[in-house]
Amino acid sequence: FAESGAVPAPAGQGDVTDTDEDACSDCARDPLAPDAPQSEFPQLLAPTWDSASGEGRLGVAIYYSPSCGHCTVFREEVWPAIAEEYRERLDVAWVDVSEAEGMAALEATEARLGTRAPDIPVVVVGADAYLYDLDMGRLGDAVRAAIEEGLESGTASSGEVGESAEPGGAPAPAAGNEAIHVAYVEKDGCSDCARARLVLDALQPEYPQMVVTTWNSVRDAALVEAAGQHLGLPDADRLLAPSVYVGSQALLGDDITLANVRTFLQEYAPSGAPAFWEGLEVTAGRESIAARFARMGPLAVVAAALLDGINPCAFATILFFVSYLAVSRRSRRDLLFIGLTFTAGVFVTYLLVGLGAMRLLQLASAIRIVGPILYGAMAVGCLVLAGLSLYDYILARRGQLKDMRLNLPEGLRERIRGRIRAASGAYVGAAFGSGLIVSLLELACTGQVYLPTISFMVTVPEMRGSAIAYLLLYNVAFVVPLVVVLLLAVYGVSAMRVQDWFVRNAARTKLLMSALFAVLAGLLATQAVGL
Repeated sequence: FAESGAVPAPAGQGDVTDTDEDACSDCARDPLAPDAPQSEFPQLLAPTWDSASGEGRLGVAIYYSPSCGHCTVFREEVWPAIAEEYRERLDVAWVDVSEAEGMAALEATEARLGTRAPDIPVVVVGADAYLYDLDMGRLGDAVRAAIEEGLESGTASSGEVGESAEPGGAPAPAAGNEAIHVAYVEKDGCSDCARARLVLDALQPEYPQMVVTTWNSVRDAALVEAAGQHLGLPDADRLLAPSVYVGSQALLGDDITLANVRTFLQEYAPSGAPAFWEGLEVTAGRESIAARFARMGPLAVVAAALLDGINPCAFATILFFVSYLAVSRRSRRDLLFIGLTFTAGVFVTYLLVGLGAMRLLQLASAIRIVGPILYGAMAVGCLVLAGLSLYDYILARRGQLKDMRLNLPEGLRERIRGRIRAASGAYVGAAFGSGLIVSLLELACTGQVYLPTISFMVTVPEMRGSAIAYLLLYNVAFVVPLVVVLLLAVYGVSAMRVQDWFVRNAARTKLLMSALFAVLAGLLATQAVGL
């Protein structure tokens, strides 16, 4: 590990610099601005607690990279207050995963705990409190809570930094100066790709002859397909990100670990690994995708879209709109119109992506910051409505229907009726915008094979007509589950508009509405925490 003071970044990336969250576009691994003022990380400890932990002190390991924007935000804005609060009660190790030893320590810790984060920073408190979140405020709160629990449990010195399972440390690279060409496949908005890139960066100093060529699974789809075909990969694995190709071998997804990549590099170190893709015909990749496209057929596209369309995030959001508008006594027509507008936002977003607007994925990183705020606000709104509905239930049981909080005074109701047309525009805009936001949040994890394949086919002139037809079919099927949920919700809440029924069942209705809002609040809060 580096000595205390300024920590050098990997070659070509510059020293540690001061920044804010904007320095990281998505994966929290982008280099910081080279002209920003230099900043120092705390002293780094060796990956063992044997000589570091003292009696009654809690071990905390922070896995970071000098080129990680979120890591710097955590260190500069979050960690100082925690360190000041607990002072000498902690033994802290800052573990640099941009070095092979640090990455090996992180992987060993994750293997011991049976978990894995797609990115950094990762904080381990005590023996088993593994914490990861790209919202640095939430991460700080979780770290503080884990520290409190660890100190109160009386097992303060049990934490440890993971050690590599390899006896005697990493194997020495085999002699050889021949280039080892590695192809790395990534995708816009892919959080798991950050971890794969960190592994390659960590091994670069150990294998300076490694030459990494980066492909995008959509923009370079023909070449990625041809390479996968050359390596004998199954159809479903050829456009996946992240992927790493070395020589005649491939690693996909979570298999891209330090140990696995190092094994490949060790094997090819004596003689090198050629850039086998340089001799491939891109036309072969295009033909392979076209053949798979022809085999898909309408039923396969519909099945894939329906499966991808089962989206709890979108379900919770549309239920919130429908329930909120129902409480405001909007007509069934209004409920359907607002819900269909939200659905249209989802449909338009995916259609634009399929037509080549893949740069929308790059907005997902910014939306991920806004997302928790959006869902958190809606969760609070649902909790308020749940409380008011419960209060109305009590009043209804007493026969005080006119005093219920979620009823509008008659005079105000008449005035609102006259402005429904103008007000509905605002609801429409909010619904459509929410549909766009929810779609951007979910883009990176839906349609891993089918949507990229169809998107690529749109760029092939001779297949454009069929590809657009399939794309429209895909997107129509994709929103069908959302429309079903909308219809069920509208049917369920619109019955309450019948005045006689409402009077007879007011108390029961209010109790059910309170329960509905409470469930929605839980769903939305869970979504906010998970973003």
